[in-house]
Amino acid sequence: MRWLLVFMVWLGTVYASCGCGDSCMCKEEACGYYCEEWFPDGGPLFKPFAADPHEVCYAAGWRFNDRIFCKDVIPVSFGDTIPVIRWRNVWPYGGDLEIDLEADVWAIFDPLHESSPLINADYYIGFPIIYAFDCWSFRLRGYHISSHIGDEYLLNHPRFHRKNPSAEYIDFFGSYNFGECIRLFAGIGYIVHQDLSFHRNRFFSALGGEVRVPGLGYADCKRNFYGQPFFAVYFRGSRDFHKHIDASYSLGYEWGKLCGSERKLRLAIEYHDGYSLEGQFSRFPTNYFDVRLTYGW
Repeated sequence: MRWLLVFMVWLGTVYASCGCGDSCMCKEEACGYYCEEWFPDGGPLFKPFAADPHEVCYAAGWRFNDRIFCKDVIPVSFGDTIPVIRWRNVWPYGGDLEIDLEADVWAIFDPLHESSPLINADYYIGFPIIYAFDCWSFRLRGYHISSHIGDEYLLNHPRFHRKNPSAEYIDFFGSYNFGECIRLFAGIGYIVHQDLSFHRNRFFSALGGEVRVPGLGYADCKRNFYGQPFFAVYFRGSRDFHKHIDASYSLGYEWGKLCGSERKLRLAIEYHDGYSLEGQFSRFPTNYFDVRLTYGW
């Protein structure tokens, strides 16, 4: 992708001009920043949304009564976010500026038929640029998604018209944390390029929130471990959604470390009422419950 090559060349030029290749910390006189850190610890500045069905994470679950696919399916996710480089105390608010790398595969399997065939797989790669200060964090992200139908699914459905849509997107999100308990976010996006065989409305939006209740959980300082319940919502909007808004709800419990790595293990019951997110099935309305175990930021 041409825009990706241009971005990587620009990043290398900026770093080379800084004159800091021999040190993991750069001084204000040399670079104009107080601090620079490659592959920073503690996770990305902009955390994924807990109720987003396409959250970048490692996950597996069981989905009940999906109106599009068979009665029960297994959704899985294999993805991660890598914080690549972070500059601290960056103008204008003395916040942190960070560039991340994300990749994921979201797949759907049919466990009730022989060999549990793959139904659909969406491949994602993204390049977020994040700026965070105080309780605010902002993410500008360019990304690519391509979708592929499973071969066995096509053999079992010979009349299915395969399209394998793919597109490049850009979106911008803002997030605000009210302490450690409440998070609100909203954003807009645009489809920069898409296959003519599977046209979608170019503009889309999303908003939602997360609530965590530490008072109903526990914290073990000796073991550097905690657990707490959470509730999250995620709403998507697009002119392609003709019947109603697309909504996802997640209620569950999460475990993590009190300090150090900020990765979390979540077990949640989820309900989705809106439209499918799976490739060329995304024009079809659906609703379903699922139980999902996730591991990520």
